[in-house]
Amino acid sequence: MFKFLYLIQHYQYIYSCIIININTGGIFKIENLEQFLQHYGYIAVFIGTFIEGEIFLLIVGIFIKVGLLSPVPALISAILGAFTHELIYFFFGRWKGREFLLKNAYTRKKYRKAKQLVEKYGDVSIFIIRFLYGMRVIPMVFLGAARFNPVRFAVIDLISLLIWSFIYICLGYFFGHAAEKYFGKTKEIYILIGFGIAVIALLIIFLKMYREKRAQ
Repeated sequence: MFKFLYLIQHYQYIYSCIIININTGGIFKIENLEQFLQHYGYIAVFIGTFIEGEIFLLIVGIFIKVGLLSPVPALISAILGAFTHELIYFFFGRWKGREFLLKNAYTRKKYRKAKQLVEKYGDVSIFIIRFLYGMRVIPMVFLGAARFNPVRFAVIDLISLLIWSFIYICLGYFFGHAAEKYFGKTKEIYILIGFGIAVIALLIIFLKMYREKRAQ
């Protein structure tokens, strides 16, 4: 990461020109993105963690560092977004879980892994699953299908989400702190980085979903 930032330092002139060009017109103005964050930033955090999670939390941490978002509302929005996502799949699991989990080779493979984790670690498995990338959906469906107590699930899930969100937001915050040594405190570059990462992340997610659907 620091090597990447070091290389970027030698291109100060290039990204300065980009910022000037954006601020003076072009396809969009950076002020519009900043206004968007001021008015809809926490809704965007909710949607971001509902859709993906880790990458958007890192962006949130960077935005908190440069003063574009406030820590507590951002943390609450992140937790609620991820919790809503997982609650939907949990209750879907109680309704159609077995049919969904056994429908193809991909879901059966994920199902076996989730089942092993839950059988081995019990309640702690919810904390473990939280940090396994690509394991947000199947374990929640499995827990629902296994008739895991909803209240118990909600309490454990919220606690694990608090820890998970806090860790990733802190990582983003520290990344933003390290980046300040090279980019300074100009908000524009961080807005560009954040929105750029978000767009790339969404493209990767949709591409992954498309490939999984083709594989089925």
